[in-house]
Amino acid sequence: MKEDDIKNILFANQIAYAGHGSIYATLQPSVGAYKNGLGSTMYVMKDHILHLNNEGLTIIAIDDNDGQLLPDTLIFLPMNSIQIHLKIHLTHIKMIITSSNGDIVFKVHKNVIGCPWHKENLSFLMLQSTTTSR
Repeated sequence: MKEDDIKNILFANQIAYAGHGSIYATLQPSVGAYKNGLGSTMYVMKDHILHLNNEGLTIIAIDDNDGQLLPDTLIFLPMNSIQIHLKIHLTHIKMIITSSNGDIVFKVHKNVIGCPWHKENLSFLMLQSTTTSR
């Protein structure tokens, strides 16, 4: 998967693209995920692309069979309606997105095969989260 594929989907939906804003994550099924619009992809398509920019968070499902992005599953959560918390574990990072509809939890692995841009973008995300929490 290439980052240009993500960029094209975002531009097609009039969403601003931010460099180093995309990461690969696995959704943890929950009531909060269902209430935030992820019910149709929660059990079948567990892997998603998360794209963070100044306006909000975009979530795009990845087809489990062929690894292709599914643009029709795109969900946008405005930044003023969510809070993002990161919990660092030994093998992964847990990203908790809190909204008025409940929590969405993603498991973000430190390395993803087939996505060479993921590790670099995750480093940028971690750097931003440490500088904004001070």
